[in-house]
Amino acid sequence: NLYWTDTGTDRIEVTRLNGTSRKILISENLDEPRAIVLNPVMGYMYWTDWGESPKIECAYLDGSERRVLVNTSLGWPNGLALDLEKHKLYWGDAKTD
Repeated sequence: NLYWTDTGTDRIEVTRLNGTSRKILISENLDEPRAIVLNPVMGYMYWTDWGESPKIECAYLDGSERRVLVNTSLGWPNGLALDLEKHKLYWGDAKTD
């Protein structure tokens, strides 16, 4: 599957690599979704939102059980990396450098 964020429509979507089964997973309470990473082993996706209230969130790969992980001391969180061995999530912040 291919997952992406769309800042223009403020959505997170998924499709099969051949373009079939396209689905909107999250379309509410997103301001400026930016980066996205997946943990297929645990079945989670993580994304950044650098809008009015910047935050980093996660949900299951089907969009369910959404929750905020970080929503303080953020400016423009935009890059994400996931260390699967150490179970750590790293991000870059374009505003705070």
